[in-house]
Amino acid sequence: MKALQIIALLLSMLLFVACGRKQQQRASIETGNKRPQTAQKLADPKLERGKAVYDETGCAVCHIIGEIGGRTGPSLNGIGKKYDAKKLREILLKPQTLNPNTVMPPFEGSEEDLKALVAYLMSLK
Repeated sequence: MKALQIIALLLSMLLFVACGRKQQQRASIETGNKRPQTAQKLADPKLERGKAVYDETGCAVCHIIGEIGGRTGPSLNGIGKKYDAKKLREILLKPQTLNPNTVMPPFEGSEEDLKALVAYLMSLK
């Protein structure tokens, strides 16, 4: 029974990833392949890397920034005003600290990528 639940969860996650990619493609087409306004403002290489980590790890499948992304998880618009860097780091490493029932997986990338992702999220004000 437990194996079936795990398989169902994995299939759901794959569906979310596929939907997120499709939504990103659609948004790209609708905006004439322009990057979202938040991404256009990034000049710092650390913020660029943080945005890349956000994209590579599929955060947009569940979270929305601007008008792009999913709505399963909370919006990340203004997240840099809501939490400080220490709290964002804690949430990324152990999402259950914020919501014990979350399905968000803990961040498993490198320390450098974690710092870049936190910096990027902090820039979303």
